[in-house]
Amino acid sequence: MDKDTDSLISPSQLTLILVGTMLGIGILTITNDVVKDSKQDGWISCILGAAYPTYMVFMAAYMCKKFPKDNILKLSQKCLGKILGNFLNIIFISYFILLGTEVASGISNVLRVYMVSFLKNYQLLIIVFLAPAFIAYKGIKTLGKVNELIFYLSLIIFFIPIAVLKQGSFLNVMPVFGSGLIKILKSSKETSFAYSGIEILFLIYPYLRNSKDLKKSGLKSVLIIMIIYTWVTFAVIYYLGSDIVPKFFWSTVVMSEAIVIPVINNFRYIFMLLWSFIMLKTISNYYYASTYALSQVTNIAERKTFVYLIYPILFYASSKYGNPTTRGDFLNKITPIYIIFHLVFVSTISLILFIRKGDKNGQKI
Repeated sequence: MDKDTDSLISPSQLTLILVGTMLGIGILTITNDVVKDSKQDGWISCILGAAYPTYMVFMAAYMCKKFPKDNILKLSQKCLGKILGNFLNIIFISYFILLGTEVASGISNVLRVYMVSFLKNYQLLIIVFLAPAFIAYKGIKTLGKVNELIFYLSLIIFFIPIAVLKQGSFLNVMPVFGSGLIKILKSSKETSFAYSGIEILFLIYPYLRNSKDLKKSGLKSVLIIMIIYTWVTFAVIYYLGSDIVPKFFWSTVVMSEAIVIPVINNFRYIFMLLWSFIMLKTISNYYYASTYALSQVTNIAERKTFVYLIYPILFYASSKYGNPTTRGDFLNKITPIYIIFHLVFVSTISLILFIRKGDKNGQKI
């Protein structure tokens, strides 16, 4: 565990950290991804896509039961040896760096289009990483509190679809299962990236006050995210129609523009402000995961020192994604590879733990 932090997190904090990590830039584009194949049934694909994070929660619960004080980085070294274990650990850590830089690049692209077009990309990225760096520096307890606070402050954003229901049509989501089961299943693979971030659970479960609460907290987070993604996707399709959705790069933003509130000139700015808070929280989670994991694997420096060391790396990597289309194409290619890696990596360690006998409290394998 992190020697710089002697506090533990509550079950609700774990739940909301997982929610905050999974709820990324994908909420703006998930509808675009699923309607390519499943059309009006895209919201069903969001439900099926939750199978991936659900499986990861069960695997994490099993590891925690066997070795409650060791995260996946330590278990990898024990099960696979330090050389192979650390090699796979580095790949595992690189995913958090990828997600953190991708979200930062995405928020920069969106904000420069809708709110701060006068700022250059590098100027916005410098600002975007400041708050996450500070939160990551403060540690897991602060991270839990920030995730709780921002989640409750931004709850209004999840009620936005209610306001556009009267402007849409049920014909846009009919017939249910009309696209066919095969295409619905095919689209469910597209949601795997939207659910990415659940992997942070394998790093932080030793910080949970009572390890018995892990499965319940993890499944609760998956349920919350599944409801959010399914609800938003259904509302966007209901409002725009599956044929119109692909014409907009960020279809969820278009839906928010349809809301008219007296006195407020454009509700889109309120939506973008709340969304920005959510994204900063997400980047904070990835930032913390990256620094904490690097400090455990490399032993070069403590976690707080890594907050400074990787700042320029994250900034530079975020500036190299290019425009949203280029970034999207790159992620569509590399994300499936990471998802397969995580499934194999986690399953292999769990299988070794199951086969090999060890002390119940994780003292040896």
